[in-house]
Amino acid sequence: MTEVYAADHVVPVGVAPLRGGAVAVRDGEIVAVGSRAEVLTAHPDAHVEELGAAILLPALVNVHTHLEYASYGGFGDGLTFGPWIADHVARRPRLEPGDVEAIAALGALQNLRSGVGTIADASFAGASVRAASEAGLRGIVDIEAFGGKGQDPAPTVERTWERIQAHRAEASALIRVGISPHAPYTVTPALYRALDALARAEGLSIITHVAESKGELEAIASGTGPVAVALRDLAEVEASGLHPVDLMAELGLLRPDVLLVHMVQITPEHARMVAAGGAGIAHCPRSNALLGCGAAPLADMLAAGVHVGIGTDSPASAVDFDLWDEIRTAIFTARSREALPDALTAHQALELATIGGARALGYGDAIGTLEVGKRADLTAIDLVGTPFAEVEDPIVSAVFSGSPERTLLTVVDGVVRYRRATDEGRLAAALAAARPARTRMIGS
Repeated sequence: MTEVYAADHVVPVGVAPLRGGAVAVRDGEIVAVGSRAEVLTAHPDAHVEELGAAILLPALVNVHTHLEYASYGGFGDGLTFGPWIADHVARRPRLEPGDVEAIAALGALQNLRSGVGTIADASFAGASVRAASEAGLRGIVDIEAFGGKGQDPAPTVERTWERIQAHRAEASALIRVGISPHAPYTVTPALYRALDALARAEGLSIITHVAESKGELEAIASGTGPVAVALRDLAEVEASGLHPVDLMAELGLLRPDVLLVHMVQITPEHARMVAAGGAGIAHCPRSNALLGCGAAPLADMLAAGVHVGIGTDSPASAVDFDLWDEIRTAIFTARSREALPDALTAHQALELATIGGARALGYGDAIGTLEVGKRADLTAIDLVGTPFAEVEDPIVSAVFSGSPERTLLTVVDGVVRYRRATDEGRLAAALAAARPARTRMIGS
């Protein structure tokens, strides 16, 4: 059966918005986009959902999540990067069986509630695979791997491959499982090479955190500094004498199917190297700001032609999974860094959070815009009661008023995965299920 979603404003992204528009969906695919009258005339037997004073647009793409940290908000606030990670690691053993699964399920629902249809998740425990699959999200879940100086890569690669195969059995058709070598300060060059060989052999994606902080640069270049010291018990850093991006280039990890997360401490030449290689970048401005890592040079990335998407990171470093707040922060930090009011416009920011993210993850042909033939990933923002209810520019209205509270629904692959009118009880239950885990991590 054909389903038609009609709204006062439809924002397809990449082409002009439509006033009084509609989108027709059949078998998970977009079959029509146009004026309400045109779409209903072409599909007279469709079921019609009238969204009213709302903006209908592509479901957002959150290019960096850690669903398993949905309950970690505020932990270690004010600590510098190295001690913050150490605090994060120290709390994890306090969790009990079932805690990570409850937290990840909450994180998946919170993403849907933020209008997100696709995620790229770095998963420590693997619980994100089932959580994302059961929630109906689309995307990538890459299993994290760690290994420090002096450790043989072979056992880590074997264990990681075993975990990937096990979690693949839990994955829906919309979720791909890959590898996440955590970062060059927790993964040696030899382990990167071994994991990359596995990824190439098995056609797996790679997510890795790169050039996030100045402490990371020091740790990788010389094996010294607060990051190296803080993580010594987890994985001793193997100094390479290189900048992290130069190290990734040497390892052959600037190619498509690789997502580089953060990329704060980079030069314009590094951005050009990434663009030439074809890797994507996950831009996480709230996390970078909250941890005092700085503001990534987004203008340099875009000028170089890099595929950039916007990611929330996790509530451990960005408070929540509100991708709308992340989009606004991307605008604020870009304009502040460049001292220009048009350094990043609302139109450009929405593109980063939709088609930009889709391209960074290799999904550009399937999602990210509302086009006939693409998969039906949609979300709708309620404007009632906002200062933007009288619409001048629907993209500006969406970007500056969008929030989880105003998300009317999120559709992934043609199926409504979240609906505000009926899912508030579901959210309350997920929060309650995850609450004991947070209590245990606090230690009280």
